[in-house]
Amino acid sequence: METRKLQGLWKPAFRWMAIAFSLVFLYSAGIGLVATEVTRGMYIMFNLLLCFMLYPLARGKGGGNKVPFYDIVLIALTVIVCGYWILEFREYNSVRIGFPTFWDTFFGWIAIVLVFEATRRVMGNVLLAVGLVFFLQLLFGPYLPGVLAHRGFSIDRIVEFNYSTMEGIFGLITHTFAVFVLPFIILGAFFEKSGAGTFFIRLALSLTRGWVGGPAKVAVLASALFGSISGSSVANVVATGAFTIPMMKRVGFRPHTAGAIEAAASTGGQFLPPVMGAGAFLLATLTETSYAKIALMSIIPALLYFYWVGCAVHFEAKRYNVGNLPDDEIPTFKETMKEGWVFFIPLAIIAVFLILGYSPALAAFWAIIACIVLSWARKETRMGFTDILDALELGGKQNVSVGAVIGMLGIIMGGIVLAGLGTKFGELVVSLSGGILFFSIFLTGIVGIFIGMGATQTATYLLLSLIVVPGLVVFGVDPVIAHLVAFWFSGLSNVTPPVCVSAYAGAAIAKADPMQTGWAGVKYSLMIFILPFTFIYFPEILLKGDSLWQTVFFVAGLLIAMPAFAAGLQGYFIKNLNIVERVLMMAAGIALFVPEFITSISGLLIIALVYLKQRREKGMDNNITPA
Repeated sequence: METRKLQGLWKPAFRWMAIAFSLVFLYSAGIGLVATEVTRGMYIMFNLLLCFMLYPLARGKGGGNKVPFYDIVLIALTVIVCGYWILEFREYNSVRIGFPTFWDTFFGWIAIVLVFEATRRVMGNVLLAVGLVFFLQLLFGPYLPGVLAHRGFSIDRIVEFNYSTMEGIFGLITHTFAVFVLPFIILGAFFEKSGAGTFFIRLALSLTRGWVGGPAKVAVLASALFGSISGSSVANVVATGAFTIPMMKRVGFRPHTAGAIEAAASTGGQFLPPVMGAGAFLLATLTETSYAKIALMSIIPALLYFYWVGCAVHFEAKRYNVGNLPDDEIPTFKETMKEGWVFFIPLAIIAVFLILGYSPALAAFWAIIACIVLSWARKETRMGFTDILDALELGGKQNVSVGAVIGMLGIIMGGIVLAGLGTKFGELVVSLSGGILFFSIFLTGIVGIFIGMGATQTATYLLLSLIVVPGLVVFGVDPVIAHLVAFWFSGLSNVTPPVCVSAYAGAAIAKADPMQTGWAGVKYSLMIFILPFTFIYFPEILLKGDSLWQTVFFVAGLLIAMPAFAAGLQGYFIKNLNIVERVLMMAAGIALFVPEFITSISGLLIIALVYLKQRREKGMDNNITPA
């Protein structure tokens, strides 16, 4: 989205506001206890303040370089309504629940309008329309069709529920992002400013020395390492793609392919522990499951996703005879680790804290402290006072693109809770799927694509968790698994046309056609759509099977299935595949996705037959002597 390029006094004003935002929530994460109403109220307030400073009223006009008078008014109103809520919440909660005063309702209306306007500026009209629908359905409940109908509520009750309580704007979603997500966004900013991103790219380069299509595999590895920390697929594309995409183009990858590979790899960073995306913290909160358990369940699927992207990249490189970087441009592994091994320590701290049962916020706080201290180990990476302030500013700024719509997500969730639509959506999903679980899962993915066209990945996950997940639970699916399915499907829109924001970011760096990049990205990110089916039908992949042997057997099958399917999809195995061979290889891959003896043996036999046939033909080709 277009933002202002602030100049004059507004530039330092924004900087210090963002720094204060980060410092307030780092204090609450690792140093002192802060009252819940202060945490939630300050989070909404800072996000709205920064949003009205950074995002202009209208798009396409450059945004300007200063904050106009009407946005100064909105900034003042933000301070008033959030300050009022913080100061009055305890009295409201103990004295006047159900009996709001004139000022409660008056400031409630202003807060709701501010939230809607911030959402429009940051995300556009689609999420704005969705929020408006869930807000108005509370008023017109008796007129809704079928199972969605309810008794309806007065406008005063709707405003009170969304503003005065801890259910709407200042509800559970706000708490999750303020307490858990923001510290990790700040951590990502410190990693970026401390040179960790550059180290991960150099590490990936050293590990892929001599590999076919090396720069593309650098993108896969670097995006996995950095993306698991950044918490944003688009930020991952921009941070790592600026290095990897030009390298891929240089060795022979087509521009749209280079952008697509980076977009697919960056999107996978949202699923890889230890940090994962912002939605993972929301998932843990909604399912009342420890974040450490969610991370443990996600390890195998996430690694398999990157394995798939690597396989697709490999056969793409083989088919088009893509070259590699000269060895003298690739750092050695020993040299790279010597320079940057310290960047693994903050990751280890996070893992240890989570395993020991400490809060994710505390883990992020100490990881940030470690990041600062460890940067002093080398002169080139040493963070001074200004560097620390820059990282704090970047963390506060990067949160706005997500945080500014959190109030809207609270309104949407509040609308569903107040109207009791959760179970009704479940019935609707079962009805639309014809009572067939497979179609219900498929429907979840389709809904995820459509919602994702106008919402962030986190917002998409929330809506899926409220609208579609209840339907999966009706089928007897474990609630945590159902939420993981929704979490993965929420990433589809990052790489699925027509919106595909990650693909657009990759296309911009690669100077390629965005739609062409998006369609290519579908191929490389195909497992985002396929793996969630396995979560439900073969929960062994989530370490929830009856025995470790079941997990090993299933994963072993996938390790063979993915390269087989990738070879068929890309049209290359030992040599170029004809159409029949391509179909056979993809069929073999599909068969190996089913952990049964018959299907596994069938898949292996098909692969062996195609391999032997191609090996014989390639030998014959090599024996032909030119005339």
